[in-house]
Amino acid sequence: MPRLPDLPKFYSRTDSRTRPSRRRPDPIVLTTREAMRQKSLSKAFLIIAVIVTLLSLSAAGVTKVVTNDPTTDTTTTATATAVVTLLPGGVLVDIVKIVDGDTIDVRVAQTELRVRFYGVDTPERGDRCFSEATDRTRALAGTRVQLVSDARLQDSFKRELRYVYTATGESIDAALIREGLALAWREDGAQRAALIALEERARASKTGCLWSGS
Repeated sequence: MPRLPDLPKFYSRTDSRTRPSRRRPDPIVLTTREAMRQKSLSKAFLIIAVIVTLLSLSAAGVTKVVTNDPTTDTTTTATATAVVTLLPGGVLVDIVKIVDGDTIDVRVAQTELRVRFYGVDTPERGDRCFSEATDRTRALAGTRVQLVSDARLQDSFKRELRYVYTATGESIDAALIREGLALAWREDGAQRAALIALEERARASKTGCLWSGS
């Protein structure tokens, strides 16, 4: 019988030619100096791992204390940490007074101005849903709002006309209409069509004080 040729060492006789057989690597022999150095590095990594673990536990403990502290005002904290991003053309102003659902007094550059919401019409004093609309505007506005101008800057009473947003960018005009507390302004304005659509939806679903019949 003819002798089979020797196969390369990294192939087994049963494996395919594309898969090397598994071989146990030769043991690595370290000098005494290299062994001591490796031991020192292992200790250093262990110390670092312990420090990282302690820091993580410490941070978790602080978080837990703050979360479970009954004296923590979560509303204030949320407001303080909210990130304010100005809308295109937006001006951030301080609230001085909530006059009614669609009228507010604000302060900008040390000057007080009366602002009429551009996109909505809320009930007048003495009308049904007046208090509900006013209270909702107060809750949404908080202490600061963003104002965005449109085609007309003032109404016939010389009040500033602006779309009004929360400090974080939510449209208060849209919220009042969506919640059934205001009518959409139908004469003009860039947001006229969108606000009218919100009103029709709230009316059809009998949402809020204006449409629920309560």
